[in-house]
Amino acid sequence: MKYRQLGHYQVSEVGLGCASYWGKKHFSEQQATRVVETALDAGINHLDTGASYSGGHAEIRLGRIIQYISDSHNLILSSKVGTEAGRLGRLYKDFRPHNIKNSCERTLKRLGVEHLSVFYLHGPNVEDFNEETFQVLNDLKQSGKVGLLGVNTFSPHIIKLTQECRQFDVLMTDFNIFKPQQLKTLKHTQQMGMDVVIAAALGGALYSRKWQQITGIKSLWYHLRAFKNNREQRQTAKHFDFLNEHPNLTATQLAMAYVLRFDCFSSALVGSTSTEHIQELTAVNGHSLPRDYLTKIKQTQKNSLTA
Repeated sequence: MKYRQLGHYQVSEVGLGCASYWGKKHFSEQQATRVVETALDAGINHLDTGASYSGGHAEIRLGRIIQYISDSHNLILSSKVGTEAGRLGRLYKDFRPHNIKNSCERTLKRLGVEHLSVFYLHGPNVEDFNEETFQVLNDLKQSGKVGLLGVNTFSPHIIKLTQECRQFDVLMTDFNIFKPQQLKTLKHTQQMGMDVVIAAALGGALYSRKWQQITGIKSLWYHLRAFKNNREQRQTAKHFDFLNEHPNLTATQLAMAYVLRFDCFSSALVGSTSTEHIQELTAVNGHSLPRDYLTKIKQTQKNSLTA
């Protein structure tokens, strides 16, 4: 595993997103534990979660798992505030200062740690960028409970606001083969003195023929989520079917290699509920993307953006 700089931390360039189906009650904790252990064995030291993920269960589950890891103090742990899980799992927004403080304390308790490497505002709006918010976040940082402050957003307007307000250390946003235009955002963010963590690095793997096969409840859940949230990318994914034709590398390995070839970010997060999937992705670490496939990817991206 290769490592990059995230603030004063050395972070694995591939990180594990502990969210979504990984934290669901009907995905056993034993399986979730094996996924985390496989990631750690492969050199991943960056684990990301959120207060609202999996109906609020993701942080709790991750906390139970890492308490049995002997060197858990060396992990780069990040979580998020602002999106909360209410009754019946209904999500709502709350960026009030007292909730930010209480949510941070709750996250630390759930994870069983005294320090959080990165603490993100999760999908804030313009009005959430105010002096009271900045003050409570800086108080958490000064107290040592939080190492770095960040914003997790995919909104161009909020990204610009994050860059310009100069109150944050890290931007988490999306970048994958579907969104080459985001490279400009990543590079500009670094030029503004912030680090970047990539979310959705695989783009949901919608281009993979494996993904297209419904084999059980888990794959059906991912299909329904993609149908709801990624309809446009599902159509674009058809043009990337050639990724499945490499004789030695899988489609997701090629997509991961595409992301990792760039140096304008610190860590690329992937979600997974399979030890085999983790091994598949980490096996590509350190390997370059074949030139002919890079050419095909660039041409497909160009055609997609001009369509």
